[in-house]
Amino acid sequence: MSASPFAKRTSATSLVLAVLGAGIAAACQGRTSAVAAPPDAAAAAIATPVTAARLPLARVADIALPGGSTRFDYQDLDPVTGHLVVTHMNDGSVLFIDLKRGSVARELKGIPTARGVVAADDVGIVFVTSSPDQLVLIDARSLVEIKRVKTGRRPDGVAWDATHKAVAVSDQQDGALSIIAESGSGARKQVKLGTETGNVVYDRVRGWFWITVVTASHPDKLVGVDAVTAKITTTIDVPGCDGAHGLRLHPDGQSALIACEGNDLLARVELGGAHDVVSAKTGSAPDVLAIDPGLGWLYVAAESGDLTVFDLRKPGVVLIGHDHPGDHTHSVAVDPVTHRVFFPLMKGPNGAPVLRIMAPAGI
Repeated sequence: MSASPFAKRTSATSLVLAVLGAGIAAACQGRTSAVAAPPDAAAAAIATPVTAARLPLARVADIALPGGSTRFDYQDLDPVTGHLVVTHMNDGSVLFIDLKRGSVARELKGIPTARGVVAADDVGIVFVTSSPDQLVLIDARSLVEIKRVKTGRRPDGVAWDATHKAVAVSDQQDGALSIIAESGSGARKQVKLGTETGNVVYDRVRGWFWITVVTASHPDKLVGVDAVTAKITTTIDVPGCDGAHGLRLHPDGQSALIACEGNDLLARVELGGAHDVVSAKTGSAPDVLAIDPGLGWLYVAAESGDLTVFDLRKPGVVLIGHDHPGDHTHSVAVDPVTHRVFFPLMKGPNGAPVLRIMAPAGI
């Protein structure tokens, strides 16, 4: 680990992180009224501009991060180690952030275009996609690279199937999905799906992966792929969605949430019945989605730095509010226990990268 640029900032970080416990309540005082949804929130989600003043989050702290002021990408929380794993995409590195200590436990370099990340806590492996065509396996405890295995071209999202011990990779440039057996060490099966693929998630109830797919002719699609056979199980059209990319499943498993980065929409797709689709406006070029299941909040982070928050406890797409954690904050992750929300920023207040931690107002 290269500690020199980071070590100079740890003392300041420790002072800031002193507020991480009881300080959340103090930081959030006086802002609870901003959380309430408007009476006709479904309509307001479309009509209200992203610059609206409703701010549902309060800033808690910034953790100084090593590396250059370059693009970050995805994040995942490892509940066993307590690490937030962040891919520093244009720095070619992966950061393991100890949230309890409020410091970086390890900066693992030499991972070109690090993008998707998932912590498979049941097997103690962190999987990271890396260009041009690799999946990097990292030991979650020692934070040492185990090996690299082949994927398709320009891999993006990655998901873990704990039932079958299979890892799925979105081969974005191939427009395909690769499923690798035996915790990433077995055979790889690739299925061609379209011209470009986005994010992928595992559906424990159905036993398959869902993946967003851009096709040569509209509409874009949500596709289910069997985790064992790599055969397509279902295909759902997502009309009105241009550039289907970010993806999460509703906690009840009955619908999927999709970020349409080409036309600035969140689409909610019913997985059963007639596959009804409803949508609402987001910030410009929405990318990463995160869900706080306890609160029922969906966070939609956009390339513009605008954050849109929706209420999943209600049908349709009901707006809670907007925020702007920082410029280019297209990545978001949530701790479901503490409800803290994480945004890696290329440039913090001092021009260096930071992990911005925020919390819902009034919690």
